[in-house]
Amino acid sequence: MKAVAATRKAVPAESSPRPGPSKREDQVAERRRTLLDATLAVIARKGLTGVTISDIASEAQCSFGVVSFHFKSKDGIVLAALDHIVERYDRTLNVPSPSDDNPAGRLRAMLELDFNAQISGADSIAVFSAFWAESVRNPEYRRRCAELKGRYDAVVEADVAALARQRGIDLDPALVARSFNAMIDGLWISNQVHDTVGSEGLQLAKNACLFYLKSIFPQDF
Repeated sequence: MKAVAATRKAVPAESSPRPGPSKREDQVAERRRTLLDATLAVIARKGLTGVTISDIASEAQCSFGVVSFHFKSKDGIVLAALDHIVERYDRTLNVPSPSDDNPAGRLRAMLELDFNAQISGADSIAVFSAFWAESVRNPEYRRRCAELKGRYDAVVEADVAALARQRGIDLDPALVARSFNAMIDGLWISNQVHDTVGSEGLQLAKNACLFYLKSIFPQDF
């Protein structure tokens, strides 16, 4: 044991392997994910005003106490669920691809994700719509939604500005970015209202956004 300890001590601190999460930590993380997925399912089905901790517990097939232990309150788990769905979107958006050094490719990839049935299907649209609707009355929901809108507007604005420089086009990148993202949001809601959230409706919405981009960057879209 002393020899092993001496060997480990000789290794610089920054080179020492960090211990991974314990089995207990993995179980807690998995339980939280299960509860957050259950919360999203309930929000998609009932909206935000109708959500109760009992609904979430029933959806997750656990007790009221388990939900309360992990998230303390309804607001706590609801806001964590919003973060959860955004993180899932961001993970997919940030997967490296051949288009990463091409602003037009990045815009197209973002658009593909926004109308991807797995990432942005009916339930996801219903969840975001619920938060948008309640943000009128709930300052914290409004703050979170405004932060998200600002972040995604900035991402699109940077790519629009880069592409405009490449093509020698004089435009207002912020205006184009906000218009583009507003189109996506509006088409999400339109598909939801018209019950066209299937593949045909998603493709139609994507084509509408590509038509807008093509009117600005005909060489690229």
